[in-house]
Order: sequence, then C-alpha cells, then structure tokens
Amino acid sequence: MLFKVIHLADIFWLILLVVLVVIAVRFSSPGVVLAHQGNLTVRYTIELGERRDMGGTQLIPSAGFHENIRVGEPLFDAMQGRHIGTIVDVFAKPFQVQAFDEAYGVIRWADVDGLEYVYIVVEADVSRNDYETLIGTFPIGVGRSAYVRAKSFAGAGYIIAIEER
Repeated sequence: MLFKVIHLADIFWLILLVVLVVIAVRFSSPGVVLAHQGNLTVRYTIELGERRDMGGTQLIPSAGFHENIRVGEPLFDAMQGRHIGTIVDVFAKPFQVQAFDEAYGVIRWADVDGLEYVYIVVEADVSRNDYETLIGTFPIGVGRSAYVRAKSFAGAGYIIAIEER
C-alpha cells in the first residue's frame, strides 16, 4: 500500500489544490470572443513604399507605378489568395529621404526623382470581434503588413489608416 492512513489535513490540501487549479483555469482562459455582426464597411489605406525584402533589397515603386493600378479592381492577399476588398482610390506622393543641407547645416527632407510612395484605398465588408477586425479570415489593423496583388500589379506595404463607412 502506498498510503497507509489518510489524514484530515491531506484532504484539506487536496481540496485546496483543486480549487486553485479551477480558479487559475477560469481566469487564464479568454472569454468567448463575440463577433459583432452586421454589414460593417470600412475603407483602409495601404502604403506601398520603402520596404526591404528578405535579401535586404529596397522595394520602392518607380515613378508612374500608381498609373498601372485600376480603381474598381478586386484586391487579393498575395500570400493566401483571399479577396480582401475593392480598390476605390489610388494616389502617389514623391519618395523622400533625409538629406544634409550643407548651406544651412541642417537635415531636410528631399524628394528622390524616379521613386514614389503609392497609396491604395480599399473598401471591404468586415466583421469585428473583441480582438481584431477581419475580412473573412484576413486580419486588418493599422501597422499590419499587407502583401497584395491584383490583375494590374503586385506589391507589399503597410496598412496606415482604417475608416468606417
């Protein structure tokens, strides 16, 4: 026999251990995540600009790249092939770097000829739960990276703005 006598103190410690485990499980597991249903439409903006690929090469769209992108075209997640909305607007701004101005001894922003930041505004129906906003199973949020493609282009960038409609 492993245990010869079970004492009252042993039963007390066993019950206390079970209660502590139940409390730990109750408070450590997340509650039920409820998706807020409804037809919530958002517009989010993706910036295609200065990024580095796995080899460290800069991926900066050349001037005129934004002219290839068609408004009204469906946009897809390049990694999974999921539809993530429809392009509603495209615009570009000159690519800028910080450069030292020797005449005044200060650092200024300077445009780089031949390169641009491209901004793609996408509209999509989403569902929202307590933790994230989803287009199907594709999570969107400001600061998340986005690898996107359409018939007319492919690119990588970051989501920089989300606006409810």
